Amino acid sequence: MTNAELLSVGAELLLGETVDTNAAFLGAELATIGLPLRHARMLPDDRSIIRDAFIEARERSTVVLATGGLGPTHDDLTREAIADALAEPLHEDPALLAELEERFRAFGRMPSSNRRQATLIPSAQALPNPIGSAPGWWVESDGVVIAAMPGVPSEMRRMWAEQVRPRLEALFARPPLATRTVKAFGIGESAMAERLGAIIAEPPDGVDVGIYARDDGVHVRFSTLGDASVLDPLANRALAALGEDAYGTDETDLPGAALARLAELGVAELSSWESDTDGALLAVLAATPLRDGITRYLGGVLDLGTPSGPPIGDAVLQVSLLPQDAHGRSRVRVAMSGAVSIPPTELRIHGSGPQRLRRAAFAALDAVRRVSSSGR
Repeated sequence: MTNAELLSVGAELLLGETVDTNAAFLGAELATIGLPLRHARMLPDDRSIIRDAFIEARERSTVVLATGGLGPTHDDLTREAIADALAEPLHEDPALLAELEERFRAFGRMPSSNRRQATLIPSAQALPNPIGSAPGWWVESDGVVIAAMPGVPSEMRRMWAEQVRPRLEALFARPPLATRTVKAFGIGESAMAERLGAIIAEPPDGVDVGIYARDDGVHVRFSTLGDASVLDPLANRALAALGEDAYGTDETDLPGAALARLAELGVAELSSWESDTDGALLAVLAATPLRDGITRYLGGVLDLGTPSGPPIGDAVLQVSLLPQDAHGRSRVRVAMSGAVSIPPTELRIHGSGPQRLRRAAFAALDAVRRVSSSGR
């Protein structure tokens, strides 16, 4: 089976100084071209460790992507490690050197350390980097592709889009990974698995199923590299099994579902008031596009006491995060007044730190999307 592996190079990743956003981006991108990412590793700036990682990756994967380690300093060792893994000599490429010297001409003399970025091995082609000094590498050897890209996210993403992705698509011509996702709020992973039962226990051949906890609830994802039409019946069965706890599929989000429900009930202007949430609800709503019917979000008020003054807008959503109990369990009090009414209700939530705050906001939005017509 054709699959991909990712090696993220850099001590700053292992030390927690930098979050590896490149890995998440490339995992999603690879799925869209039908190359599943089966392995991902973070590596220190150690030549022998990086070399061994390339050797192992080439033994089990058809495509090996690498990010980082292409800079000019002593600890940028990806080029040397690939050369060691393939037992090929490094040499300075005159064309690459000329390009680098031209890039630095506007800034004066090119530092001598940058000459390292003009090196190649016989089986490598340089990948242009129009916004950085580090060229990438494209290597094909023994039926395995290595694509080495810079670690700087903006440089990596452009090189991926312009150089690496088109080459992989042309070389492998695989159908993209097809997915359907069903989303629910108010139940945990184990409860979802129990309710879905045979839907996930006995999926059709070639279909993978995964259940994932998120701040906005629990998602079940059905995916296949085969016939995408097999996924629709699975999604429909999951929606039926989850009932009112399911709030949507695929691109539907919980804030959007809540706003759509308010629009159905005739709310045109929404505002919020929240206590002890650090503005989590305000942040979620401010980042959510307005839906048809909701003409304005009037913003939120952060307060530590009881809301006072007349409501602003057609409806006011009130959220108060309550102190944790002796067992560390959290509760949030939700209410709504105005054109749509929700009596003060306490809901259980899980998590800690910023996650706890965001889940309080999502619990409030879930209460809104569940409002019946009688709540008007």
